[in-house]
Amino acid sequence: MRKVGRVLRATIAMLAVAAPRGEGQQPKFVERSCSSFNINPQPVAGAVARCGTVTVPQDRAAPDDRRLAPVVLPVLIYANPASKGTPLVLLAGGPGESAIDATQRVLLETPLGQMLLRERPIIAFDRRGIHSEVGRSSPDLGAIVLVGRGPRSAVLPVLRDSLASMTRILRSRGVEARNFTTLAALDDIGDVVHALGYQRVVLFGASYGSRDALQFMRKHPEMVESAVLDGVAPPNAITLLDSAAVASASLEVFDRVVADCARDAVCAVEYADLARVLARFNVDSASWMRRTVNLPENGGWKTLQVNTTSVMSVLGFASASETIRAELPAVLLDFASGDTLRSELAAKVLVAASPDQSLNIDRSTTPLIRYAVLCGDRPQGEPYAGDRTLCDAFRVPFSGPDAASRISSDVPTLLISSGYDAQTPYKLAVDAARTLSKGQQVLFPMVGHVAFARPVAMACAAVVIESFLMRPEQTPATGCISRVVPAFAPRIINRASTWRSERR
Repeated sequence: MRKVGRVLRATIAMLAVAAPRGEGQQPKFVERSCSSFNINPQPVAGAVARCGTVTVPQDRAAPDDRRLAPVVLPVLIYANPASKGTPLVLLAGGPGESAIDATQRVLLETPLGQMLLRERPIIAFDRRGIHSEVGRSSPDLGAIVLVGRGPRSAVLPVLRDSLASMTRILRSRGVEARNFTTLAALDDIGDVVHALGYQRVVLFGASYGSRDALQFMRKHPEMVESAVLDGVAPPNAITLLDSAAVASASLEVFDRVVADCARDAVCAVEYADLARVLARFNVDSASWMRRTVNLPENGGWKTLQVNTTSVMSVLGFASASETIRAELPAVLLDFASGDTLRSELAAKVLVAASPDQSLNIDRSTTPLIRYAVLCGDRPQGEPYAGDRTLCDAFRVPFSGPDAASRISSDVPTLLISSGYDAQTPYKLAVDAARTLSKGQQVLFPMVGHVAFARPVAMACAAVVIESFLMRPEQTPATGCISRVVPAFAPRIINRASTWRSERR
């Protein structure tokens, strides 16, 4: 019998040496070479990149505590000398995604990013504790690497022991994980903005970054001219990312896919019985299915038993990808009929959802900042354990009522949702907008998680967002949304899918 727990390895970046900031000192932007951040310094759309750091206290309640390593935030700013607009701050999701990487690899590759660069500076900084392969952040909390798989009951004790060990290592280096939660990191946004010489900004929160934006709007409304939230994750949505919540939201997405397929002439013919097939799925945790797959790189033919909820969660996360969403009608039929040999996607969904310990899969890496943020934000603990077992091992308590309470604000806010989004479903934006007096909602009904980054929607999203930023008090231009209609893949083709479960 294989030894329980697998191989867990934790990596910790070296802490940079810097003097703590004394009480009353103003944050300063210290210029650094962009090459040290692994950033191409070439101008983009006429905007020149500048890189540097801003040092802030690890514990703002005790800024002069020299036992704690200071936090050195890596900062990237693109500015066009001719642009005069209010700077925009990108707040990335995850939690644990690098805003610098998201700016370089996502935002600047979209029509929206190109438009923004021509009219206003774009600011991105990696929030405190972010894990980076290039060592940008200090301290970098590091990451836990899980090799293999196993049932949660077997993996949890190993994760707990690893987090407890990491807590001791971090403390020996002057780092307390409790100082890296959402509320603990909130004032870093203001410090970066002021260090760059600005007083007001536009916030752009993507996915979990929308939670940071909302919290900052509540605490520092005077600093926020307007806000754009794409994939809204309000603080009071404490079940966000729970597998059961994602599975339930996934069924709602699948219902929309069925309805949209019925309205599409080709899809309606190819998948005439899709509605009947979907009715066979449910989110009952006691429901299991047995399916056979051929896994050449995992021992050949295998019969896997998988939980229906797990399958729904995996498909829900994966359907954010337009390629996978296009195959969704076909793969639902495959699962219902028991034919999991037709497509690569069906096999990979089964592997991802299965607790079978004999499967050899790529190692998964979880940045420790993710545990710190989720443990601080959720009274019930982080989603994997479903309680505070791992949070207690990592010594990160719940941050208190403000971490999970509804946000009220008068800041002009655009809330963008996607109909095919099981991670941050539309109803979360509806709920958040109830207490945003100047909030405006926009729905892309046939798009996956975070609309501005989806190829099928990015041009239209740029028009919608740009119109809002120009006149935040007026209704944005949304006429193009009705033309954002993706296609569905015919069942008769060989569907060798590009598998990518996208989580922001």
